[in-house]
Amino acid sequence: MANSECKIGPLTWDALVKLYVQAGEVEKAGSVLQKAMEKQKMKPLFVTYMAILEQYAKRGDIYNSEKIFHRMREAGYTSRVTQFQILVQTYVNSKLPAYGIRERMKADNNYPNRALANQLVLIDAFGKLQSFWEREWGR
Repeated sequence: MANSECKIGPLTWDALVKLYVQAGEVEKAGSVLQKAMEKQKMKPLFVTYMAILEQYAKRGDIYNSEKIFHRMREAGYTSRVTQFQILVQTYVNSKLPAYGIRERMKADNNYPNRALANQLVLIDAFGKLQSFWEREWGR
């Protein structure tokens, strides 16, 4: 269909990507989205990106989550708190600290709501270090 020079709109690409996401083939969904951007010269829907980002977050796949987050910016979508919430959830699920996430949010003029602030506490590297010191030396 894509090879037949037939114009495919963003809604069709969205449905195709979500089909791959529901089937559990998130990498294939990402490659279909990338192909749509390159060949059709179109801007994918925001919800299309978010569907892929949410699946990578569930897996705790930081590399691909950051890649989708970056592609969203390249497509012209300004970052929102919901994007950062999902990105932070990726770090929570991977059990790794997100260095500089607060600074990135501040640079994009985004400020955490209560739910995001609670998530940030979970991945705060210095908080984990502090609790380690308290556990080991009783302070």
